[in-house]
Amino acid sequence: MRKHAARPFTLIELIVVMGVMILIAAIAVPAYSSLFSGRKTTLAANKLNGAVMEARAHAVTSKQYSALIFGKEGNGYTNFRLAEVYYSPSKNTYAWRRWVPGASIVLLPENTMIPTGNENLGTTAKGVSGTMGSADLPEVTLSTNSGMSESEAPAIVFKPNGQLAGTREKNVVVRFVETNRYEANRSVTPKLPLNINWLTCKTKFLDPVQ
Repeated sequence: MRKHAARPFTLIELIVVMGVMILIAAIAVPAYSSLFSGRKTTLAANKLNGAVMEARAHAVTSKQYSALIFGKEGNGYTNFRLAEVYYSPSKNTYAWRRWVPGASIVLLPENTMIPTGNENLGTTAKGVSGTMGSADLPEVTLSTNSGMSESEAPAIVFKPNGQLAGTREKNVVVRFVETNRYEANRSVTPKLPLNINWLTCKTKFLDPVQ
């Protein structure tokens, strides 16, 4: 039986095939990038979500005021660490006591951050965090004043009874952004807001988790 030789592709057919492949790549790459970045902001939110539960549990079991103190890098907060704080009823202020033993700095995923600004961390206590890695940080003040200097950092404070402190009965909402997109356009809407109930400290994602 005579075999027929395979017919080579014509130039037009090759151009058509390459055009289809380029079109598929143009559609798939942005979708993949969006999915990947969405997973990073989701991971960032989940890290803070777990830290909130840990901080609340520490405050209740140790009967100490506890705080998640945020470290700043550029135009946003990229890490946080669990500390114990003093509370002064007369001044309604919180003073740093010590880093919780065994609680190391938690870094948000690369290219994700919590933007600076009072509106991005909800109503929280504000204060000076000093050097996040210092084991013998001198006592500093965490106040509920709205004004912040460059040396200050926000802190989410938990009472020994398991409630949020310094929020005036308002929930705290933490939002996340992709660093590169936010640096290019400050009007970029932060993703995946994490709502922390002031009374129970229960958390809820205000946007669907991707």
